[in-house]
Amino acid sequence: MKKLLAASAAITALMASTSAFAESTDVITVNMTGNVQQICTAVPVSTIQGQNWNGGSGTLTTSDDNVNVAFNFGIANTDDPTLTSIGQTGQAYFSIGFKTFCNDDFTVTVQSDKGAFTTPAAAPAGFVNSLPYGYTLKTIGGTSVVVNTASTAEVPLSSAPFNGQTQIDVNVKPSTTPPVAGDYTEKMTITFAADAA
Repeated sequence: MKKLLAASAAITALMASTSAFAESTDVITVNMTGNVQQICTAVPVSTIQGQNWNGGSGTLTTSDDNVNVAFNFGIANTDDPTLTSIGQTGQAYFSIGFKTFCNDDFTVTVQSDKGAFTTPAAAPAGFVNSLPYGYTLKTIGGTSVVVNTASTAEVPLSSAPFNGQTQIDVNVKPSTTPPVAGDYTEKMTITFAADAA
């Protein structure tokens, strides 16, 4: 009986001794990273929106990232030289939209080539060969910037991430001095760029 009690006491002591040690563990931390690339792209819409040619007519065509706008300036008085309005051009107004997706803060910049529609034809006294214009650049439902008279300086428009339509409204000012006949040209470069990370 004494041997049985001694054995029982030894087993109890061994169990108590074993439970005093914590279970063996090893904690591993997994650090995960990922990246979503910047995307900033725009596609011209193939129709003019809100057009108002004031007696003129116009067309717009797109090819990849090129937009071609061609129009005839409206002239209210073409046949009565007794009036001072003979040959004067009216306002020409058109809007071009761009389907735009930028998933980061971005900047749109507009660079006007000459700051006016011009023709190489000489302009004698009483005539002009340059037609100034202004424009408004905007994200529909967002920010906008207004340029009353275009120049060759870059004009930026900053925006938060955006998925929608941007638009430029071009307003060729009326000319109270008759412009000489000829083909008038101007070029605008519009750049959509995600801001540097």
